[in-house]
Amino acid sequence: MDDLFEIRLMVGGTYYPLTIPRKDERLYREAARRINDKLNRYREHFPQLSEEKYYVMAAVHIAMVNVMLEDFNDTAPYKDKIQQMDKELDSILSRLSPDQE
Repeated sequence: MDDLFEIRLMVGGTYYPLTIPRKDERLYREAARRINDKLNRYREHFPQLSEEKYYVMAAVHIAMVNVMLEDFNDTAPYKDKIQQMDKELDSILSRLSPDQE
């Protein structure tokens, strides 16, 4: 069982208590840092917006990056091409007579 413990993450000026696996602490802290960085950038560039809109903009940005990474890591097109090439190779080899090999 994972060693759980409680941390307090500050996101957007508010502390959030979380119980997490100890091994994931670095990930949570880095995630909070990135959210805070994104919020601060939006605050600087768009000072007229409400806090809620900063959070929405940060969430959209993070979700978009997540989708891009999922697409980048999608190996299905490569698998499909390899399977197609494998079938073609099998077809060619099956047409060869034993004395031509």
